[in-house]
Amino acid sequence: MSSETAIMIRRAVLADVPQIAQVHVDSWHTTYPGIFAPATIAGQTLARRVALWTRFFGEPADRQTMFVAVHGDTVLGFASLGVFRVPGPPIEGEGELRAIYLLQRAQGQGVGFRLVKAASAWLQQAGFAAMRCWVVRGNTRADAFYARLGGLVVDSATFEVEGLPAVEDCFRFELPILD
Repeated sequence: MSSETAIMIRRAVLADVPQIAQVHVDSWHTTYPGIFAPATIAGQTLARRVALWTRFFGEPADRQTMFVAVHGDTVLGFASLGVFRVPGPPIEGEGELRAIYLLQRAQGQGVGFRLVKAASAWLQQAGFAAMRCWVVRGNTRADAFYARLGGLVVDSATFEVEGLPAVEDCFRFELPILD
């Protein structure tokens, strides 16, 4: 990335979906080897992710949003967020960083931190006092990132990916997240 164009964080729009989907697929290929089976990773196709993120933009925007990190016209990463999703009634005052993915070349440069800061600021403005996020167990780089930001593991759950069980740990952060 050249230093001529700064990396900007902005709200995502529907026109960003193809690049968001590509970041999502590429991130699965660089993040999850050794965590998920190769066939599971290969199953994360661009068409599936375009459909997923197109549906996201069709949902009511009052309780969810997405931010993208862009360099020029290129999306380098994204963060989606909204109300904390749990079975049963929502946990009052809890928001969720639902997904955050970065291209490998954008990692380690503060881009993820800037996306989390934008997400936490939006959640706080929306009236949430805390933010949660789920991290696939074995993703030690993400665990370390969230721990550096002050997140504490408060729960874990088993879910299915392509018919196979996987475990996620839930990090919780008081808002605002400080520098």
